[in-house]
Amino acid sequence: MSSTPPAEERTLAFLHAHGITTGGEGLAEMLQEAVGRLHATLYPSDPTADLPADEVAALRRGGFDLVAREGGRGDALDVTAAEYGALLATSVTTKQAAQRLGVAPSRVRQRLTEDPASLYGVRFRNGWRLPEFQFLTDGTVPGFGKVMRRLDTELHPVAVQRWFTLPHTDLVPVGSDDSMSPRDWLRLGYPVEVVVELAGRL
Repeated sequence: MSSTPPAEERTLAFLHAHGITTGGEGLAEMLQEAVGRLHATLYPSDPTADLPADEVAALRRGGFDLVAREGGRGDALDVTAAEYGALLATSVTTKQAAQRLGVAPSRVRQRLTEDPASLYGVRFRNGWRLPEFQFLTDGTVPGFGKVMRRLDTELHPVAVQRWFTLPHTDLVPVGSDDSMSPRDWLRLGYPVEVVVELAGRL
């Protein structure tokens, strides 16, 4: 009889069905890493904390509600931690990335640590994890290295993933009314320079 609690079994089954094969201690370690790297300052409860006193007074005169709140902060942290945990769980190791790119692992590490870097990675306790969003089945997304060189290295990995994979209002192909994500824009062969410019604004 299985010693794994039913809820955990359901969670692992769900993750495996979506291609996340990490489980047990490995998944717990990644979740700990995710939560440990979150900064409470990303979710300030007091909207006046970073504002000069005269601006706070002006906003209050204008009718803005500037009461400090804790409500919702936990939900935001939960969502971000879950996204970060999933990002790490679906990422590849340096060795796996090297196999996909057809290079030696040392070359992958070089691209991760050069200044500026041309691959995106998260330094983990036992090495690097490289998020899937930068890869295709047989290499990186076209032009990703150029985009990576313009990204602010202080951006949180979840912010990078969201920016790269969600539709952007400035990326609308000619003849279309629908915006595209930077990843899809590059994957379909549209000009790299457009995405490089957007990356520099983040």
